[in-house]
Amino acid sequence: MATGGVFLLGLISIKAQPIDLKEQNRYIHNISQLKEIDGKIDRKILKSTGVIVKDYKPIINDFARMREQEIQLENIPRFIDRKCQRQLNNAWQSYIEILQQKQQLFEEFKDKNSILQNSLSYLPIAVSEFAIEAEGKDPNSQLIAEANNLLKDIILYHHYSTQDSGGEDLTTPINTRIEIISQLKGESTGSPNLNTTIANAKLILENQPQVNSLVAQILALPTNQEGEKFAELYDSCVKKASDTSNIYRILLYVIVAILTTSIPIYTIQKLKKSAAIVQETEEKYQSIFETSVEGICQSTPDGRYIRVNSTLAQIYGYASAQELCSDINDIARQLYVQPNRRSEFVQMLQKQGSVSGFESQVYRKDGSTIWISEKARAVCDREGNLLYYEGTVEDITVRKAWQEALRNEQEQSDRLLLNILPQLIAERLKQQQSTIADSFDEVTVLFADLVGFTELASRLSPTQLVELLNQIFSAFDELSQGYGLEKIKTIGDAYMVVGGLPKPRKDHAEAVAEMALGMQKIIHHFNTQNNQALSLRIGINTGPVVAGVIGIKKFTYDLWGDTVNTASRMESQGKANRIQVTEETYKRLKDKFLLEDRGEIPVKGKGKMQTYFLLGKIDRAN
Repeated sequence: MATGGVFLLGLISIKAQPIDLKEQNRYIHNISQLKEIDGKIDRKILKSTGVIVKDYKPIINDFARMREQEIQLENIPRFIDRKCQRQLNNAWQSYIEILQQKQQLFEEFKDKNSILQNSLSYLPIAVSEFAIEAEGKDPNSQLIAEANNLLKDIILYHHYSTQDSGGEDLTTPINTRIEIISQLKGESTGSPNLNTTIANAKLILENQPQVNSLVAQILALPTNQEGEKFAELYDSCVKKASDTSNIYRILLYVIVAILTTSIPIYTIQKLKKSAAIVQETEEKYQSIFETSVEGICQSTPDGRYIRVNSTLAQIYGYASAQELCSDINDIARQLYVQPNRRSEFVQMLQKQGSVSGFESQVYRKDGSTIWISEKARAVCDREGNLLYYEGTVEDITVRKAWQEALRNEQEQSDRLLLNILPQLIAERLKQQQSTIADSFDEVTVLFADLVGFTELASRLSPTQLVELLNQIFSAFDELSQGYGLEKIKTIGDAYMVVGGLPKPRKDHAEAVAEMALGMQKIIHHFNTQNNQALSLRIGINTGPVVAGVIGIKKFTYDLWGDTVNTASRMESQGKANRIQVTEETYKRLKDKFLLEDRGEIPVKGKGKMQTYFLLGKIDRAN
């Protein structure tokens, strides 16, 4: 009888053992690490679709780290009962299968995205080299324009495809343009650069949808949901183990009380009190350190730390938790970059009782700054009196940097769009307007042509030729931006700019006139610096035009109307180093600019027209 009682007491004592907190924290840490690595992989894969990726090693390393965590998580803590272990094993297998599926999809994505990124890198080079090669043979070649338009369409197609903004709508126009280039090329044209352009464009059309589909499949995998489901199941198993331990502990107290009836009542009461203290201490320890992979702290309402863990000390750059608690005695003043953040934090806790996702910038021990996210609650006694604040701290500096990088990528894409279209038109396109066409009652159009450029081009290499044009046209571009004008296009050595659209302005004629005078100064300075003899012939006209995006989906902004044609005639029938303007433009400039009457000249398609030469601006000071 006595032997059986001792055996029963021993068995109950084993069952009454509290759960192993060290093993518990290890397993929770591994679950958290696995979920964090999974999230990093998703973000890196999504980011790699919009930038040129030379090395996938960081993602591959993340998968290797994920596998290490998987191995650690296969060893379920021993305090979990067999039934829960079977449930956890089944849930774990489901989770593992989805993670393995993600890795298989990543391998396919890596291959397809590498092909896509290579084609996106080589396409602009092939188009540029073909344009240089073709201009030496035929500057007015339609193939050059079509190749450049194909490059613009491909850039927009890739941009909208990565933004999930309807890039597939450009597929048909791009295929049509490829067919046009192929027909113009014919069998006689054997340009490797043109063939490379067509091949890369087709590869982009083929691989972009596949890359988008693979990314969508990867992001759609319910890894996060399965991870949360597994974590919740594990938490329920831990709670069950803890409840079972408590039941056996109570049973142990009862048996001990029965077996030790001879022990004085004082001893029994002391044992009960000790058990209650142990239980309270165990619950307090579990509450504070149940999420030990994050920084954990308890702080007073007046801004002092009561208790912190080592993770929080590491986040703030301290060697130990004790050093952090002793060094900081005013959290608002010593920790937060903006001291009022602590008062805002306290006010939210007083009002809501808890706070989640409270982001702030804080100082580390060395004076550097980081971003943190806080989750906290107010702890009160049974009477409702506030005791302290308790919560977790997460270092989100890397996430903030990633968000900033993502914002910069978006801005870079927007800048690329602004290189093709005016800002107001680009914004309307982003709003997915179906048709963009506007009538303007009055604008001023300028055409300029480099006289003597053809002769100069014959003496220069293709690279020198492109550098020369880029130097001159870049200076013209800066000038147009300075006067608030809109550059429409360049064709060979010709330059077209307009004032008064897409945003109407009253002084458009004056702004265009000042730019024309500035362009002459730029050419004069260029000739002096480079010992050249280039001349600039400029024509200007004022009147109504229609402006819009040609073909709606091709994203080429252009102007139409008799005003444009007449401005072009003013340039072609003008004189070198002179600025020829029509009578309409003359009427708007005569009070502020010096103009010379050229008289009537015959203009193709218009008959005789009265024209003037713009000489300069009237100096009101004299």
